[in-house]
Amino acid sequence: MSNQDCGEKGGAGVARAEHTALELFQLASLLVGDQEQALRLVEECVSTSDLDPCAAEAGAEERVREKLTQSALTWMREHAPESFAVDETPATLGGCVETDDLEAAGISSAKLAEMLSGEQRHKLRNWLDELPLAQRAVFVLRAVLGRNNASTAAALKQAGGSAGWTADMVSLMFRSALCSLANQLAHAGVTA
Repeated sequence: MSNQDCGEKGGAGVARAEHTALELFQLASLLVGDQEQALRLVEECVSTSDLDPCAAEAGAEERVREKLTQSALTWMREHAPESFAVDETPATLGGCVETDDLEAAGISSAKLAEMLSGEQRHKLRNWLDELPLAQRAVFVLRAVLGRNNASTAAALKQAGGSAGWTADMVSLMFRSALCSLANQLAHAGVTA
């Protein structure tokens, strides 16, 4: 990363760098669940990048986000290898929703955004903490980053996951997570 002073580029460069750092930390925290580890992952990712944090370089944020995501997935797999070992489709996955659509589970985009950054943020974090790490990763990649099943499966494989990570497996795991979240929201009396 460049040591160039963001202040020399004016307030916009500083604001961009701060915003990017906050987004990266939030993503890492959602993935790994441990704020200290999330911070270490962000610091490592940013310090090993050759990007100017103050510049408006096209695609730079996406490249750093992808690098962070892969680092977080690798860390998660190393800490819960059994969660990422997929040999065949578990019979327990599936659940109460028929599709991979958040709306089908009764969770609107606005509700998800509120759960990510609003007053109910702690409820989403607590729910994520109850998921196996692989299912947590699938939920964050699909619901938060908006990835499809195939790209999520590819990311899990790239992080050292088993060959059993297919688009179909990701779909089943995501639907199971959606069902779990919808049930939690229903029991809490929260409307989407």
